[in-house]
Amino acid sequence: MNRAKVVVHMYVTIDGKIDGKCDSPASSKYYNDELFVLSNADGNGRRTIQMYAAPELIDLTQYSPAGIKYEDWLPDIQAATWIVAFDRKGKCGWNKNYFLYHNHQMRAIEVVTKKAQKEYLAFLRTMEIPYIVSGDENFNLKEVLVKLRAHFGIEKLALCGGARINGVFLEQHLVDEISLVISPYVNGDREIKAVFETTSRIDDQFKIDFIKKLPDGGLHLIFKKTE
Repeated sequence: MNRAKVVVHMYVTIDGKIDGKCDSPASSKYYNDELFVLSNADGNGRRTIQMYAAPELIDLTQYSPAGIKYEDWLPDIQAATWIVAFDRKGKCGWNKNYFLYHNHQMRAIEVVTKKAQKEYLAFLRTMEIPYIVSGDENFNLKEVLVKLRAHFGIEKLALCGGARINGVFLEQHLVDEISLVISPYVNGDREIKAVFETTSRIDDQFKIDFIKKLPDGGLHLIFKKTE
C-alpha cells in the first residue's frame, strides 16, 4: 500500500457519543496515550483544529497572493509527530506551527482545496506550515494519504474527529481500522454526535481485532476492515 493507512481513534460514551460529558480520567488518559501508540500523526477536521489548536482570527490582508499557485508547498521539515488539519476553505488560525498535546510537539500540516484563498496559503508559508492542495471544492483523500506517506513518512494516520471528517473518510472507503476507547458512562444527549456523520449509507464491514478492559470499567476496542 503506497498510502498512509487510516485508523479512526475516538473517545466515546457507551451510547457512542463523542465530545462526551461523561468522561473518566483514567480512560481519557488511556485514550490520549494510545493515540501515540497507534500513530505519529493526528488528523482532524477544521472545527476540531480551530477549537483546540488554531483558534486565532487571521487578517489575510497582511499577506500577498503574488506568486502563489494552487500547488502543494512541501518544504523539507522533519518532525517526530504531526497534526494534520483537513481545512477545506483555509480557516484555521495558527499562532504557531505546532500543537503541544500531552507532551508531544506535533508539527502542523494543512490540507486545503482551491476554495482556500491564496492569501491564506501565503500566511501558511510565513508560518512554515506545509500544505497540500487537494481538489477544487472537496478533498481527494486517497491522493492526500499517498502524499502524507511519501513526503512526511506517515504510515498510519490516526483520525480523531470530528464526526464529519470521519464520515468523509468512511464515504471514500479509506478507513482501515476503528479504535474506540469507551468510557463507562451513558451520555444520552441527543444533540451530541456519534463517531461518524455521513451523507449516505455506508456498508463497509469491520471485524473485532483487539479488546482490552480498562481499570475504570471502560473498554478499548479495535476493529479492522474486512476485505
